[in-house]
Amino acid sequence: MVADYERTRDALVRLVGLRVLEDSRIEDPAIGRRGGMAWVGDNIIEIGEPIVAGGAVDRFVTRFGSHMSSIAVQVADIDATVAWLESEGVRIASRIDGHIVFTHPADTAGVVIEWFGSEEELDPRFGARMPDPIDDPILHVRHMAFGGAIVADPVAAAERLSVLIGHGISSIDESAHPGAPVAAVSLGDVQLALYPIPRDPDESRRLWGWTYSRPQTCNLGVTVADLTAARRSLIAAGIPIHRDDASGIVIAPDVTGGVTLVVREMLLPGDHRAQRDD
Repeated sequence: MVADYERTRDALVRLVGLRVLEDSRIEDPAIGRRGGMAWVGDNIIEIGEPIVAGGAVDRFVTRFGSHMSSIAVQVADIDATVAWLESEGVRIASRIDGHIVFTHPADTAGVVIEWFGSEEELDPRFGARMPDPIDDPILHVRHMAFGGAIVADPVAAAERLSVLIGHGISSIDESAHPGAPVAAVSLGDVQLALYPIPRDPDESRRLWGWTYSRPQTCNLGVTVADLTAARRSLIAAGIPIHRDDASGIVIAPDVTGGVTLVVREMLLPGDHRAQRDD
């Protein structure tokens, strides 16, 4: 959720070849946004700008700034999902149009999760037309590798979320260096990477270009075929690299107007797509 949809859209078109699936307006204050879904690599991100004062998107941007807001998962039966979640002590924060449910982040390790119980008619995986590829983006993205979240205890969060989501823990690395995920949970067709809350504001800004002091979604991970070539392309295009280490290249949110990008050559350990690529 960002203050300026067009700025973020255009930055991601140039950077990662974002293909816009919709540009719509939802006036319902439960959402209250202009923008919509867009394709990156092999999955979808939703980008929204507030258009309703006091609406959900406006409240988020006012409180947190332009930033990643939530993780969305698709489920086969939303009513059964709600019943399961409630049996596991997860509170329902809001329900929109019958098939969209947001759960209380306090019950999901601090991560805001949207549970979507329908087939999206704009999704190319359900028959919608895929927009033409973007000509010569800076990065030629293969996969949307993961969405990332800062949490108090990545291992405990992975254990909790893997039970609720039902696809298991993909990996745990308690010795991961700062800025690398300690754990990852499968969401089915993408991963959720879990990072510890930085020790202090200086470490947070050094790692992410953002100050984190509490659990929150934090980044979008993508893969490219050749990280060295990607690095050269970013430098040639004048794109500032915030951090470059073993966990990947980090592009801070001020470059895109709200989306922290982590660029990697490899999918996270345990991602089933790695076997398919081989």
